[in-house]
Amino acid sequence: MDRLRDIEEAIGAHARWMSDLRQAILDARSGVDVAMIRADDQCEFGKWLYGSRWSAEDRTTDSYQEVRQLHADFHELAAQVVERAAQGKTVEAYALLYGEYVTMSGRLALALRAWQGRLLQGVA
Repeated sequence: MDRLRDIEEAIGAHARWMSDLRQAILDARSGVDVAMIRADDQCEFGKWLYGSRWSAEDRTTDSYQEVRQLHADFHELAAQVVERAAQGKTVEAYALLYGEYVTMSGRLALALRAWQGRLLQGVA
């Protein structure tokens, strides 16, 4: 049950990240660290995902691998959003944020929910 609760908390952390990213667009000209945004192991979610909570066996499951890849893709898109904002391309940054990024965010949330379901069934 700890893992189910952890995934629920991870979903919440993921949702908070989008709010932070909107602020990063506004702050981008003042020097947001794009490399830190791109790093998928530095956010709260990433630290949990790459942390000691998951065994070597857990890390080989399709659920874990899917979430890990989607999370990495999510961070890459987030970095692209901030890079555009830092270049003064605010409209492009928002278009990417509310287009591909929102789609990727939804895919990650769905993958996390599916992972929860598999854990509940003992299949993960």
